[in-house]
Amino acid sequence: MEINKLKTFVELASTLSFSKTTANLFINQSSVSKQIKSLERELNCELFIRSKRQVRMTEYAKILFPAAQKIIKLNDQALSDLRNCLQDRDDKIIIGVLPTFWNYSFFDQISNFKRQNPNLRIIIKEGEINYLTNLFQQGKLDFVFVRTTYGYKSDFEEFTVDHESFCACLNYEHPLATKKSLKLADLKNENFVFYSGEEMLYHTVFDLCRESGFEPQFSFASHNIKSILNLVKNNEGISILMHAPGKTKDVTYVPIKPAFSTRLVCVRQPNQATKIASDFWNYLVK
Repeated sequence: MEINKLKTFVELASTLSFSKTTANLFINQSSVSKQIKSLERELNCELFIRSKRQVRMTEYAKILFPAAQKIIKLNDQALSDLRNCLQDRDDKIIIGVLPTFWNYSFFDQISNFKRQNPNLRIIIKEGEINYLTNLFQQGKLDFVFVRTTYGYKSDFEEFTVDHESFCACLNYEHPLATKKSLKLADLKNENFVFYSGEEMLYHTVFDLCRESGFEPQFSFASHNIKSILNLVKNNEGISILMHAPGKTKDVTYVPIKPAFSTRLVCVRQPNQATKIASDFWNYLVK
């Protein structure tokens, strides 16, 4: 049994909610379903009874649950012991970040910590949320910087780095570019150019637009934020972002009101940190 499947199983068994499991593990709901179904096929038994209103554990799941918890704890302890053993040989920290995160001030903190520890190697892996989550769950990342909505609390150890709200990204000649703020309903006739590197943002924008009385029409989608800005620059549509990636003369950023905010969080798995990783965490949160 793969440890990631067991972790997903334990989380779902604890919450009995696919949405909470999705938020706590920073993965999408389809990944949760696939991992549970794969585990059920491997064990040749049904672990959960699913209905529209609730999720219930089967008797098989109740038997597996305490054993899975022990396996995960032993796995985490083994990884921690191994990391501590390797600490003297290789002083490094591996950090996972989303592609849009290079404009934030916490990267200055990373650089300052590196200057204070000149023998330290800091490796930054950039990727989409599912890629980073898999690496994180496999113990291949010491830290991961991700975005999450308010109201959800991860089972991992985390602290909030920053807060941000939606803004509309418009060509500077767009008729709405001179507005001080916009309502989502003001954009109902626009073609949307969407950044697809963060699935949570896609679903959030879609749901908020529906609440405002319309379904957004997506003309383009890209995993590359620079491509998004070029499409807006060339009048291929407008985009909704959680921050302004940087000032340019070709695009304008207008706040969306009422504001919808998210948290930028730094996450680590408890009881798996080397000394240098613990020092880095304490430096960030001080």
